[in-house]
Amino acid sequence: MREDLFLVLIALHMLAAAAWVGGVLFFLFAVVPAARAAPAAGIATALGRAFRPLAYTALVTLVATGPLLLWVQGVHFETFGHARFWVSAFGTTLGVKAVMIVAVLILTVWHDWVLGPRAERTGAKGAARAIGAVIGLLSVAIFMAGLLMAQGL
Repeated sequence: MREDLFLVLIALHMLAAAAWVGGVLFFLFAVVPAARAAPAAGIATALGRAFRPLAYTALVTLVATGPLLLWVQGVHFETFGHARFWVSAFGTTLGVKAVMIVAVLILTVWHDWVLGPRAERTGAKGAARAIGAVIGLLSVAIFMAGLLMAQGL
């Protein structure tokens, strides 16, 4: 049962990670340059609004399946109270990953609900683009941390 649950959870987690990280990288390397080339077309705004439901579904899935994956692997809530866990490679990587996840969640909400609308009203897109780039870098780093954790590091 636990192995079946693990396989379902890891499949959902990886699918959501692919949707989130792939979407963010697509925006950074395709949408933003296209929007700069044709600013009046509203490409970034239209695609951003279209991508948002998938993006938020992916984020919710990641936040839900991540802790469940830890639980299935034997990392329970009590584990977090042991210093021995946090000084291990796995625990340290998990801690760094958790901080980056919180940062991405906060920055994404700020980007989508504050900076994006402000950029639409004023035309000043620099802050939204910069935060988008930070979200992209952090998302790739979170993905890499997940790969390290999968290897027990």
